[in-house]
Amino acid sequence: MLISKNATKLPNPAALRVFVTVVEEGGVGRAALALGITQPAVSQYLRTLEEQVGHPLFERQGRHLVLSRVGEALLPEARRVVQALEGFQRVSQAMGRLELGEVTFGASTTMATYVVPTFLKRFHQEHPGIRVHLESGSSERLAERLRMGELEFAILEGVEGWEGYDRRLFYEDELVLIVPPEHPWANRSTVPPTWLAQESLVVRKPGSMTWRVLERAFEQAGLELKPTFYTDNNEVTKRLVMAGAGVGIVSRVVIQPNLKVGNLRALRLEEPVGELRRIFWLVYPRNVANPAAQALIALLGS
Repeated sequence: MLISKNATKLPNPAALRVFVTVVEEGGVGRAALALGITQPAVSQYLRTLEEQVGHPLFERQGRHLVLSRVGEALLPEARRVVQALEGFQRVSQAMGRLELGEVTFGASTTMATYVVPTFLKRFHQEHPGIRVHLESGSSERLAERLRMGELEFAILEGVEGWEGYDRRLFYEDELVLIVPPEHPWANRSTVPPTWLAQESLVVRKPGSMTWRVLERAFEQAGLELKPTFYTDNNEVTKRLVMAGAGVGIVSRVVIQPNLKVGNLRALRLEEPVGELRRIFWLVYPRNVANPAAQALIALLGS
C-alpha cells in the first residue's frame, strides 16, 4: 500500500483528466494519443495522483490495466470534477465572447415602454444567449436602486452628475397636447396656454416627472395648471382623450403610433409656456465589470 505525503492537497485537475481518459480509452497508450501527450507523461500523472490518494488506482492483469477497488470508487467523482471543469471553461469562454450572461437595468416607464424595446431587439439579435432583466418605474425609484447597487445601470430623467457615475444623453423628447381628431383644435399646430382653462385637462399624477416639468413651466409663465383627471399611466391618458374626456399632455414618443393611425392629434403650447423639453440620461457606474452590461450600455449609447 502506498502512503500519501500530500493527503491534504486537492488533486491536480490535469491528473484527474488523465485518470478518466485512461479508463475511457482502455489504456495508457490510447489515453496519451487522445490527450496529445506522451505515455511517460500519462504514467507520471497517474503516479502523482496515486501518491496523493494513498492507494493504487489500477491493478495489472496480464497486459491490461483494470481499476482497483479505490479506483472504481473514485472514478465517478473524478468524472464529475472533470465535467465541472469543462463546464467552467465553456462558460468562461462564452462570457468572453458574450455568448452567455445576464444584465439587470432600469428605465423610466416612458422609455421602457416606447423606446427601449427596439434596442433590446437588436441586442438579442447580436447576443441571443444573454438574459436581460428590465425594470421600469419612476426615475426617482430607479435612481435609488441604482445607487444601492441593485441595478447595473439605468435610463433616467432629471439626473444631475453623481460622483462615481457617468451619464450620456439617451433620448430628447417633448411634452405635447393631445386631442381627438374631432376636437375643435385638431387642425391647429399650436394653442395659447390660457385656452386650457376652458378644457378638462388629463395629465400624469403629481410627483411624476411629467407633472414636474408642466408645473415648473406654468409657474414660470405665471399661469396656474388645473387638471381634471390625474393618471399614472400614459395609455390611460390617451384612452381618456380618445373617449372625449378632455385634453391630454404626454410625451411625443408616447403618441407616435396614434399619429400614424390618425386617432389623436398633437399640438404645442404657445408662449409664454412654449416648448416643453424632456431629457433622458443613460446613467452607469464609472467601472462596469459585467461584459454583458458593458455591451448593452454601448448599444444604448450609440
